[in-house]
Amino acid sequence: MDEIRRLCRDGFSLEDIFKLRNRGIDSVAFLSLNIALKSYMSTYKNVSICGNVYLNESPNTEMKPNMEYIKNYSETITHFQHFFELVFKDILRTEHELLVLEIVNKHDLLYKMLQNESVKEIELEGINTISFKVALDRLCALIDSNRIDKNYSFIKDNKREFESLNTLRNRIWHRGRFVMNYRVLDLYIGRYILPIVKQVANLPKYIDLNHYWKYKPLELELDPIDEIIIECTRDNPKYDKIAFLKELGRASYDNPLSGVAFAHHFDEAIKVRSSLIAKNELVDSWEGEYRIIDCPVCGVHSLVKYEESDFDYDGNQIIHWTVVWNVKCFCCSLEYYRSGLKNPKDYGYDFPNLWD
Repeated sequence: MDEIRRLCRDGFSLEDIFKLRNRGIDSVAFLSLNIALKSYMSTYKNVSICGNVYLNESPNTEMKPNMEYIKNYSETITHFQHFFELVFKDILRTEHELLVLEIVNKHDLLYKMLQNESVKEIELEGINTISFKVALDRLCALIDSNRIDKNYSFIKDNKREFESLNTLRNRIWHRGRFVMNYRVLDLYIGRYILPIVKQVANLPKYIDLNHYWKYKPLELELDPIDEIIIECTRDNPKYDKIAFLKELGRASYDNPLSGVAFAHHFDEAIKVRSSLIAKNELVDSWEGEYRIIDCPVCGVHSLVKYEESDFDYDGNQIIHWTVVWNVKCFCCSLEYYRSGLKNPKDYGYDFPNLWD
């Protein structure tokens, strides 16, 4: 065996590892979902400094070139598509492995699988699985003929949404030239994709796998995905509110606090260090303590309000003002720029003002 083949075989089967550990997952499907959501939640951060342009102007405003946004857009679309493709194949495999394989010339292997004889991994080498489109069409056909559990009927109901996602993915993967505008991506993901993600994640087969793909619970008691879906169902969604929610979700993924009992001392050390860094940011300010608040994501007293002061002269008197232009948490990395955003209470959330 040449070296390159040996190297490519030196690994492990996720199916074997996760079955051994009783984890209930045998592919990277929900890890792809994790990447897709992290990437989508990061799109506010990509445009946050210029928030007024992206969040509040007319929907026809053209997207300005932004390589970080393009990267996260690409990761969002490709990994959502990958997640759903692996879910389709996982459902088909519960009926029979042959439903997802393209076996053409390996007749002995085909016979063994039809007879449910054991097949070694090496025998499947070089055998391709069916495409996203074929998997979706096959699954919908089997749902139509009552061959598949009715729990999966929502997949057929959302076939158009899946086809649109596959088209978007192909426009990235094969041609690499098309990128949705910022607000259009919000509407598409929030109105059409996230509701299906929730339906898949709530299936009995996957209900216990949240820890593979979802962010940690927030100190501010809300679920960003649920709130984004609600906002996107409105006739006129508030894209600034969606941005506020996306950043909560992104920072929740970055939250370093484990929240588990055995790691309590490590969590406390992180909290102390984060608070000290926040205080050090305002060491020269006599009102520093009033400019640090508890973070709505991690709950640590390390969310710093950065102020900017200026003045004007109207001929009779000097007018002086101070404004908060940026807030940043030194524990979970939550960060907002004032540009385009309102205060949390304006979005209906019980949290202190960010923009005093």
